Amino acid sequence: MTAPASPPMAAHPGPLDRVRNLPSLTGLRWATAMLIFGHHLMAVNYFGGNAGVAWGFLFEAGKTGVTLFFILSGFVLAWGYKPQQSSGSFYWHRFARIYPLHLVGVVLALITAATLVPEIRSDGPAPVVANVFLLNGWVPDWWQAGNPASWSLVCEAFFYLSFPFLIRPLARLSNRARIIVIAASLVLVAFAPQIAALAPGALSAASTPLLRLPEFVIGMTLALMMKSGRWMPLHLGIAVPLSVVGYAASEAPTIPGTDIHPGLAANVGFYALLVAALAAADARGRSTFLARPLWQELGRVSFAFYLVHLLVIASVSSSWPDGHPELPWRQAVLLGLAAFAISLAIAWVLHKTVEVPAQRWLLRYDRSRARVQPAPARDLAEPVTTR
Repeated sequence: MTAPASPPMAAHPGPLDRVRNLPSLTGLRWATAMLIFGHHLMAVNYFGGNAGVAWGFLFEAGKTGVTLFFILSGFVLAWGYKPQQSSGSFYWHRFARIYPLHLVGVVLALITAATLVPEIRSDGPAPVVANVFLLNGWVPDWWQAGNPASWSLVCEAFFYLSFPFLIRPLARLSNRARIIVIAASLVLVAFAPQIAALAPGALSAASTPLLRLPEFVIGMTLALMMKSGRWMPLHLGIAVPLSVVGYAASEAPTIPGTDIHPGLAANVGFYALLVAALAAADARGRSTFLARPLWQELGRVSFAFYLVHLLVIASVSSSWPDGHPELPWRQAVLLGLAAFAISLAIAWVLHKTVEVPAQRWLLRYDRSRARVQPAPARDLAEPVTTR
């Protein structure tokens, strides 16, 4: 799992505040995007027959890639947290990083819905407007309005709004208190489907931002524990198999007679341990293969890839009845590779021509940059490094 870094970094047995670069987490973003891509090939039924059954067995749980994104987001934002950065500057950085590309994604989704994939058309303008302003996830019936993949950005926007109010008290807690926070968050993850079922208002355990917040908080808390130097995570040789167990556990049934889902808590907990273990490997100078240049480049385009891949998958399969090819495995693999290549090409162009230039232009208007140069907080949409 590990490969020597070049040049090797010094080990950091104590506090990790000075460790600025966690390249394996950038590469992990791409691996995570691949899980989601595989899940959407399954959802659109690229594979038929026994091949479809096998693909479903492998990638039904691929939707938990979003869970991993949420944990990563909390972890990396907390890792790069600088107390001197104002909340206004933090919010402007988040806006500059995700919003321009989000708007382009909405436009592409509307064009796709008007031409190749009418199935994703929204019911009226209100859901689309809500998606533009990253609010649609608060209404379960609108959760995939506009660009279907951008529902997770609604959650991220809420996480960003909450971050300045969460990080300060978390930073003051002892490690024992942080462990209690993690345990309570895992309980909330397991109870989220039950909470959604019993809530008087319309909630979804999958897409309502408030019910996904515990995943983000767990990532934040683990990062603070690691930076204190008083806790170090499991070795990758243990964390990786546990993450596979967590992947499978997400599909375990609920407790009979309830909507309580312990498997979701296992999924989140084991994924969080994987993120921490990869970060520790980088900090100790034993960066993994995920830190290699190709994975870094792919990790940098993963946000753009995520926003367009489902539109491409649905467009490529749109000529089949109901948009579900259900092909023998050889043809399905070729069709899937075509969708992947088109998605990656579009993502690379958007990353180079929209994502990076728009961020640079918008950050010129952050008035605090001239006074304080905080390490930019990184999240789902950014390479996992801090400067």
